[in-house]
Amino acid sequence: MIIYCNFCNGHDMHRVADTDSKNGGRLDVFLCNKCGLIQQAPLPDEQSLERYYSTHYRVDYKGTRQPRARHVFRSANQAVNRLGFLRRNGLHSGTLLDIGAGSGEFVAMARKAGYGATGIEPDLGYSEYARSEYSADVVTGKIRDAVGLHEIVTLFHVLEHLRSPVEAFASLHRLLVPGGRLFIEVPWILSGAISPSNRYFKAHLFYFDVQTLAACASSHFETTDVETNGNLMMLLRARETPAPLEFPPPGYTGEAKRKIDDQGWLRYITYGKGWRKPFTKLRCLMEEQRVNGLSGRQILESLQQ
Repeated sequence: MIIYCNFCNGHDMHRVADTDSKNGGRLDVFLCNKCGLIQQAPLPDEQSLERYYSTHYRVDYKGTRQPRARHVFRSANQAVNRLGFLRRNGLHSGTLLDIGAGSGEFVAMARKAGYGATGIEPDLGYSEYARSEYSADVVTGKIRDAVGLHEIVTLFHVLEHLRSPVEAFASLHRLLVPGGRLFIEVPWILSGAISPSNRYFKAHLFYFDVQTLAACASSHFETTDVETNGNLMMLLRARETPAPLEFPPPGYTGEAKRKIDDQGWLRYITYGKGWRKPFTKLRCLMEEQRVNGLSGRQILESLQQ
């Protein structure tokens, strides 16, 4: 079977994985030797994806149809960091749409911080939790259901689940005012801090580096800021008119392939500081114990004081 790259349509592919890190099942993941994008193949059809994310994804990955206190605590801490990223880039207010809003912590905290924040989330249980727990303006739906124009659109750990990154960026562009900002976060595939046994998953259709993420966005967005601290955070500005797609620079693919092939246990433990993980997990567990029994609203209030 010939496998085509979703970005450049090339078919010279280098296999980087054949096993799902979550369940040990078969999962074929390839790096495109032409542009460097890493993707699962074959890709599932759109209808299957919609059914999965409406009802099953959160249960598979969180074990629950609505978030537990520890999930809320983690999400709220991430929201604090993400709001800090926006402020560091001079974005202190404005209408904001969070796509893939989950259980609503970011929307609720952004609204309290002064943004006109709304959200959209495909999972029925999580979107209902956002509305009932925080009175957050989070509707149940997908990107295509989003309406209106916004000054800021955020997309946290969503793009890797979508069937076509380039088409997703076109859809996101239509939701922004001229010159509006898109703040996106995805797992950073070249991070040394990811365990070799916890890297590739059925739910992740694509795996991004700075160059491939910027390339997929390039027709509709220009990159204005990037942070790689475990995950990959990128802030982009909407172009006034679409431009031709920009491919990663010459030599990028070979360098990316070398880094992927070098991501073994020794590099993870040393360069990636994997030796710290047991201590970090223990500290996180102790912190999360403090929020057991608290409501989501109480957890958010404790972090916003």
